[in-house]
Amino acid sequence: MKPADRRAGYWNRERETMSAGARERYQAGWLGALLEHAWRHAPGVRRRLEQAGLSPKNFRSTDDLARLPVIKKSAMPDLQKADPPFGGFCTVPLAKIRKIFVSPGPIFEPMGPEVSAFHAETALFAGGFRPGDIVINTFAYALTPAAHELDEALNLIGCAVVPTGVGQTEIQVSVAKTVGATGYVGTPSFLMTILAKAREMGVGRLPIQVAQVGAEPFTESMRRELADQHGIMARQGFGTADLGIVAYECAEASGMHLVEEAITQVCDPTSGEPLPHGQIGELVATVNNRTYPMIRFGTGDLTIVTDEPCPCGRTSARMLGWRGRADEVTKVRGLFIHPRQVDEIVARVKGVGRSQVVVGREGHNDTLTLRVELGAGADTHAVAAALEAAIRDVMKLRGIVAIVAAATIPENAKKISDERKWD
Repeated sequence: MKPADRRAGYWNRERETMSAGARERYQAGWLGALLEHAWRHAPGVRRRLEQAGLSPKNFRSTDDLARLPVIKKSAMPDLQKADPPFGGFCTVPLAKIRKIFVSPGPIFEPMGPEVSAFHAETALFAGGFRPGDIVINTFAYALTPAAHELDEALNLIGCAVVPTGVGQTEIQVSVAKTVGATGYVGTPSFLMTILAKAREMGVGRLPIQVAQVGAEPFTESMRRELADQHGIMARQGFGTADLGIVAYECAEASGMHLVEEAITQVCDPTSGEPLPHGQIGELVATVNNRTYPMIRFGTGDLTIVTDEPCPCGRTSARMLGWRGRADEVTKVRGLFIHPRQVDEIVARVKGVGRSQVVVGREGHNDTLTLRVELGAGADTHAVAAALEAAIRDVMKLRGIVAIVAAATIPENAKKISDERKWD
């Protein structure tokens, strides 16, 4: 029996196999309750509705969401500055918040009193995690929410979690071997790095059997290598810090099923109008989170959705991969970087002229290079060192600096040029 067959199954069979009509009734039900709750307790949500001439009574079905303009992720920093800390979108007082996260932007996100509002249990179970698994969680536990939310979901399933966080590959290998870790969560590129380090250390095959990966593209060549060379069933999910998990792969690995706790639309990135299944557009979602109700939230990610049946028996539509960004915000090693962050980095160092960040790919890993033109008399080594420190401080990523000749970077060049290619 294949690992995928041994670990197939449903977290909530009844919900995951609902008919289209039952799913619409279920989602329309929680949407109505969520809007009423947000109208009373989240002034930011109420302002959005009033500006569109709407109130909760105008939403009788999920289709009615199209009447509300999309709110863009890129707008959140300014909205939160105007009404700190959450832009008026949080429904509970700060005293009832369990954790406050800070994503690049900066964007503040609350974790409320609800248990696992990230809705990750369905995704993890569909991806093969089972009670008794020992899981190394390599997402960052500082500031960003993914590690904490997945940690909680794994505990709900009945898994033991080792909060290793990012980096320290030798320690990751040692821990995984010592505790007999059967599961991994994190980026796919870091899993490949850990496995390579294990070979380098002469450890042999690690006990990892199942992996949930995300925060960056996951190629089929990586999936095949993990399965064929390491015996690891690897599945991916899609989510954001603002929304939680929106879609996930089942054992079939044929697109990502949309979760029932998110009303997901693929929309025209300019108008916000929903597009028919099969067309590429921006993924826009409304999530059932009573503490932080994100309603018609535009992720900026491009995708395609299909409603063709999946052999696994789940009846939800499926998201067919990540097709790029609808704006200039770019995800690198699991973190979003913004054009204005490039300006902030350069502004910290004297003697820098035009600049551009180039995102590339070496093997399974993202690369980040800041190309800069220098003014006359600038100390090349000092400027490069200061810029690399600023990259770490502003973007929370490691990058290198390339000094280029004057007039190399076009005047109208994009601040971030994504030159990655995916097989």
